[in-house]
Amino acid sequence: MRTFGKVILAALFAFSALLVGCDSNDGPVEKAGEKVDEAVDSMNPQGPMEEMGEDLDNAYESAEESAESMKDAAEQ
Repeated sequence: MRTFGKVILAALFAFSALLVGCDSNDGPVEKAGEKVDEAVDSMNPQGPMEEMGEDLDNAYESAEESAESMKDAAEQ
């Protein structure tokens, strides 16, 4: 049990050292990253590429249904 206590004590010291190492000052890179995050969040997800992807999905489904119909007609 003493070994377990020592491990816990060492873990607490390591954790406290990590907390001391955290710096709350935002540098220029951090500020630039926040601006990029804000820009990505404000983007419209329904852009032209999204619409094109939906059109491709619809075309694929239509072709798949046509192939299924042709297969059924050939079997009769």
